[in-house]
Amino acid sequence: MKKIYTLILSLFTLTAWSQDVPMQVIAAGGGYFENSSAGLSISWTLGEVAYTTLTSADFILTQGFQQGNLFATSVDKPEITQNDITIYPNPVRDYVKVKFEIPNASGKATFDLYDITGRKVISKVMNVEQSVPTELNLSEMRSGIYLLKVTLEKDNLNRIVKLVKE
Repeated sequence: MKKIYTLILSLFTLTAWSQDVPMQVIAAGGGYFENSSAGLSISWTLGEVAYTTLTSADFILTQGFQQGNLFATSVDKPEITQNDITIYPNPVRDYVKVKFEIPNASGKATFDLYDITGRKVISKVMNVEQSVPTELNLSEMRSGIYLLKVTLEKDNLNRIVKLVKE
């Protein structure tokens, strides 16, 4: 019986430790105001759940779940657009050309061709240069719809394009 009580107590203790959450908030906006002469400081964020509202003759205070650590997070706009690789002609008969329009695009590129069922039918690694078309021979392929996955290793760039083989 003591073993069971010890086990239950241990599980509750571990559960209490696992609930430790660092002080942080992720919000769409916020700010901080301080008036040291009045002894007042206010910090606020948008998008929090309000759970208590206190009112007096002069003030209204609505409390939420804001924590004390404030930091901003942003995501940089990617520099490479979706028009950075040109593949032509499409539909293709024998050869397809792939041209990279990425600044300083040079090095190894992997070309993987998949049929419509997802089976890889061709995989080639070739050296490429910016604005210089690279030619792939598809003359051995049957007519149909294929997906060409182009991976530029240097820039960690992946593009998938639908190809029609005549």
